[in-house]
Amino acid sequence: PLRFLTRKNLRDLVIGLSLLSTIAFSMGIGTIIFGFVVLALGCFLHVVSKGVLIRDVVLCDKGIYSLVRHPYYLANYLIDVSFCLLSGNIFLVLAYPFLFFWAYGPTIRKEEKVLLAGHHDSFMRDSMEIPQVFPDRSSVQNLRSFFIGFSFHRVTLKECARIMKFVGTGTLLLFIHQAKLDGFNGDF
Repeated sequence: PLRFLTRKNLRDLVIGLSLLSTIAFSMGIGTIIFGFVVLALGCFLHVVSKGVLIRDVVLCDKGIYSLVRHPYYLANYLIDVSFCLLSGNIFLVLAYPFLFFWAYGPTIRKEEKVLLAGHHDSFMRDSMEIPQVFPDRSSVQNLRSFFIGFSFHRVTLKECARIMKFVGTGTLLLFIHQAKLDGFNGDF
């Protein structure tokens, strides 16, 4: 079935709505700081997830993958929420969790079917012990093993470029808010 909202176009939608929202909504310094903290955390988790992942070879359940089964999607969630926060639009912030699960749900189910087929017993055990996307109280106890299996060699230049794009998008949203406050008259 054809779906309007997919994992591939969710970020474009969020960025577009965030850019439009900066025109109609304002935000305070606290929101700016919180938005950039969430963005930094999302970017950090993005890098760590890629640095631990050994795709299609083993079932990753060490390091960050012992906190959640899909840390890369948690990172994407945080990055997108940071854009929503930096837009100043509380309605976008409140709508995003629903958009996330609408877009990511089918992908997560598909990936978990593949993991189940390839690593049945290990995956069954992990799915009972490790939360899917958001950490819970018991998985956070694995925080000490956060970097187990991490290698900078797995973090590609493409991933670094993505991180720069995320930071650039957050900065652009902030720039638009500032330009709006200054009346677009060049008094930055």
